[in-house]
Amino acid sequence: MLPIATYIALLASGPASAGAIAAPAVTAAPDSGAATPDVAAVFYNPAAIAAVPGFSSMVDLQLAFIRIDATATRNDGTDPNTGQPYDVATARVKVPVGLLGLTWQVIPDRLTLGFAANDPFVGGGDYRSTEQGEVPPYTGHQRYHGINTQILTASFTPAVGVTVVDGLHVGAGASYYLDHIYVLQASDPMGTEGVPLDQIGMGVPTDPYALDTYLEGSATGHHWGWNAGLFFDRFPRAQVGLSWWSGGTFRASGDGSVDVPALLSLDEVRTVVPAKVEVSMPLAPIARLYLASQLNERWKVGLGMDWELWNLRCGGEEGDIDIKLTNENGQAIGQADGVAIEIATQQYAPRRLWNAMNGVATVGFQANDKLWLGGRLGANQYAVPDYALSATNLDFANLGVVLGGRYRVGKVTLGLAYSKFFLFTREVTDSAWNLQDGNERFSPVTPYKASANGTYSGAADAIGLRVGVDL
Repeated sequence: MLPIATYIALLASGPASAGAIAAPAVTAAPDSGAATPDVAAVFYNPAAIAAVPGFSSMVDLQLAFIRIDATATRNDGTDPNTGQPYDVATARVKVPVGLLGLTWQVIPDRLTLGFAANDPFVGGGDYRSTEQGEVPPYTGHQRYHGINTQILTASFTPAVGVTVVDGLHVGAGASYYLDHIYVLQASDPMGTEGVPLDQIGMGVPTDPYALDTYLEGSATGHHWGWNAGLFFDRFPRAQVGLSWWSGGTFRASGDGSVDVPALLSLDEVRTVVPAKVEVSMPLAPIARLYLASQLNERWKVGLGMDWELWNLRCGGEEGDIDIKLTNENGQAIGQADGVAIEIATQQYAPRRLWNAMNGVATVGFQANDKLWLGGRLGANQYAVPDYALSATNLDFANLGVVLGGRYRVGKVTLGLAYSKFFLFTREVTDSAWNLQDGNERFSPVTPYKASANGTYSGAADAIGLRVGVDL
């Protein structure tokens, strides 16, 4: 049974999500965190909503612009099918991140209820732009890892914050997540890339990618998660927020198709087989510790740390992205579907991740009763080791800078923010495709079908708008 290895892009995400570009404070402006009492605390630390008086609401919208360039070092950058240099793979994606929420202190100084809807884990990569247009053949070296991938999770979180004693708050929230994924990915299921077809008894080749098979699918699903925390603000110069997000498992199922070339079709014509697709992908728990200090009536500073415990859930086989692919009858795609080969029903993408630690420093300046200015600096590790890296299983270490301001008119607050992330280029020369440990999840048997080796560089910018109303 022959696999189609599906590599899923996670090129951008919400705050503190590694296995992707970690983008701190993309939700809710520079000062947001586990020690910030505002509506965004439903996401960061539900205990902090207990310190928000009255009724407060917020809409925070961000648009991140992600630019990725990937070159090949495999075969000295030469495509064995054509003898020409591999195309540089590029992805240019726009990723929306937003939060809609409210809090209501139903018992003054004692009990606060909150609710937030946001998209905490989103991403994708469209590598079609430099691969001979929008239709096959796709000639970039990353085509066996994913040509176009779109991932979205939308969460809905009710939360409660309780003031235990003056200055000490606890809180918790439960999140329901809607999951969606779309993927278009190529494979050479015969493993013959670079071998002339007339040498394997299949005639004289007219197309160097004549055996490429395309998997396309769209799937939706849901999962649950929870968060909880503590917030201490008895002393303005020593505020502490501590929270835990449970993680979860992205799950989706839906319909797709496998587009099989004529050379692999029993009818010797291109065949499209309807398929069923299921995707499962663990997401890491996250621990947050933030410190804030109100130095005086104008200046406030803070430090924070996010520990993304990917290795806790993704340190072994249980961390691999698990894709199940069958025909509409739940059987392996094969001769009954007019296909000369049988395609494995169980697909895996290697994802044995490391833990990641992301640090932030914040500063805020209250210029007057109406105007607030702030900034944030973040340093982010990556969680994806070299052996699991590819154009669509990508992660960068980066530095992030966020600048923003808010202006208050009566009970309405308007805010603008700009974020710039400096991504450190990664050079990969020993990917999972070079492993020969007999683990079929990691490396196909010889001949190898593809390689993730290459140079990966990128940039990310985000602009944001906030509207808040306090009553």
